[in-house]
Amino acid sequence: MEMIYSVDMASIDKCPALVVGFLQWPLSDWALPSLISLFYLFCTGSLFFDVVHYMLHRTNKSSHPLLRSLARIHRFHHLYFTRHMKFDDKYLWQNLVQALPLELGLQILGTALGYVFAILVTPTGLVWITQSHLRSMIGIQIFRTGFVMLASGRDSNHLVYKTAPKDPNWILAGPEFHALHHVYPDRYIGSFIKLFDWVWGTAYSFRGKRFVITGGSGVFGQAIVAELEQEGVQGIRDLKFGVDWDHQHFEKAIAVLSACDVFILAHSTEDQDADCNSAIQLVRLFKQNRFFTETSPTLPEVWYVGSELELLPSFGNKQLQRYSQSRRRFLPHARSFFDDPDILYRHIVPSSFWLPMGPATPPAGWAARCAMCWIRRGARYIPATYTGIAYFNYLKFMHWVPYAQDTDNL
Repeated sequence: MEMIYSVDMASIDKCPALVVGFLQWPLSDWALPSLISLFYLFCTGSLFFDVVHYMLHRTNKSSHPLLRSLARIHRFHHLYFTRHMKFDDKYLWQNLVQALPLELGLQILGTALGYVFAILVTPTGLVWITQSHLRSMIGIQIFRTGFVMLASGRDSNHLVYKTAPKDPNWILAGPEFHALHHVYPDRYIGSFIKLFDWVWGTAYSFRGKRFVITGGSGVFGQAIVAELEQEGVQGIRDLKFGVDWDHQHFEKAIAVLSACDVFILAHSTEDQDADCNSAIQLVRLFKQNRFFTETSPTLPEVWYVGSELELLPSFGNKQLQRYSQSRRRFLPHARSFFDDPDILYRHIVPSSFWLPMGPATPPAGWAARCAMCWIRRGARYIPATYTGIAYFNYLKFMHWVPYAQDTDNL
């Protein structure tokens, strides 16, 4: 059945003709199923390419001649758009006549396999995807690749950056995400959606990064350091209280902070003012000195180790109240850092509860492995939890916590 929206023409007599035409456009019963079918085929083509794409980066030195040849062809694409996120026109021709056709062929093959799979699993008599949908999607893919060729391979996913900006998307792979793939070719694989990176844990790279941590001698800090040492990071430095910084002299930490890529705040005290203010001051110094004194393809990162008590009641326990208040005071600043375009902020929230004999948490090693698992998948709010409370607190953190005022001036 054909449906037509009724429009009061008198109320829109001043609208452009195109707007009026859109409001009168008939919505047929096949439009939505067709869009769903085309979207499905596009996703399967992209996902198949992502899988093969990852394999190509793993088979550069394969003993199999076909895999080695395909990997060499794709390598031209990375020689054209380099690790420094710039174009090298010396490889323009190889990118146009070899790398892009290979990508198109893999996407078409993935689309065809997605069509066959849908036909096989769809119950008999139910038709939601047709050969016309398959032909249309292949036509769209050919047209898109042809347009990219005419643009000399400089499409919307390949933008020149000095430093890759913060990625605003958590589902779709945009230019910010793809730029990092060129910096770290075996990571950030997704071409349209990030499903492969979520499943395979390739949405982050530790390689070559320098870490600095406060509270590295604590239980959780030691566990995080142990995990990082297995990731091939360039170095890990423990920023010691009383030696490298104290509550009155933060400037002593500048030399260390300016020479690192990721700053982890894992220290805590019962003094809520000192605990909150020290974290703010150290993040401010790190942001200012590292960001403006070094040229790096990635943004400076801050990982703050919080607690589920940040947004939970203290149940009348004075010691617990002091601890939770110190965490809550930092939350508005955490929200400001989370949206700051000049740093990549990750909020790690391990489980925590209170017993008469003191605080209890899950094993630190388990919590650290859980946090690293989320980080490998690109998460910035990281619930290392067995209680599940941190998942609910995510909504509070994102929507109910106010922003801090004048964070950089504290």
